[in-house]
Amino acid sequence: MSDESQFESISLMNQAVLLTVAELARQDETPVQTHDLRKRCQEQLADVDTEVVGTISEADIIRSLYRLEDEDLVDEIHQSETSPTGKGRPAYTLAVPETAVYDGVDEELHETIVE
Repeated sequence: MSDESQFESISLMNQAVLLTVAELARQDETPVQTHDLRKRCQEQLADVDTEVVGTISEADIIRSLYRLEDEDLVDEIHQSETSPTGKGRPAYTLAVPETAVYDGVDEELHETIVE
């Protein structure tokens, strides 16, 4: 599967999540947990005028990450840190080069998030 068709098959919401993971990876802030990723996505998407607008729940982020993992675009990392309930919290990291993400996602979304 070519990179272009791989990115075309995912929704703008998933592209936004992927682009945010790529930006965090570029800033050496990965692996990232879902609650931190949700906060960053909300900050970056506040002014985006696309179907991605609206409140992004942690469940939305988790669904996006599952889809992106199925597409081999992100990897789930199990950290030794545990939550108060004793469950480990997975974190995610980019599974493809950042440049592939920047070249493959929606251009308008890329310009909005990456500045």
